[in-house]
Amino acid sequence: MTKMNKTQVYALNELAHKDFDKAQAMLDGINMVLGTEYGWLNRRVVEFKNPNGSTVEKYADCRDAWVHAEE
Repeated sequence: MTKMNKTQVYALNELAHKDFDKAQAMLDGINMVLGTEYGWLNRRVVEFKNPNGSTVEKYADCRDAWVHAEE
């Protein structure tokens, strides 16, 4: 599975603070193309370890995508 790099995640995080609907649409497209399960937490892109769990399970074990992205 391909993941976003730091530059891509940073751009989405910045866009989310200006126009969240546009950022959400872009993230939906990225998830569809890459086959990933990225989401949002406080207008920052996060990766879910358990994307198909309940809301509590999803957010209990998520991590900031920028921190864990490759250069």
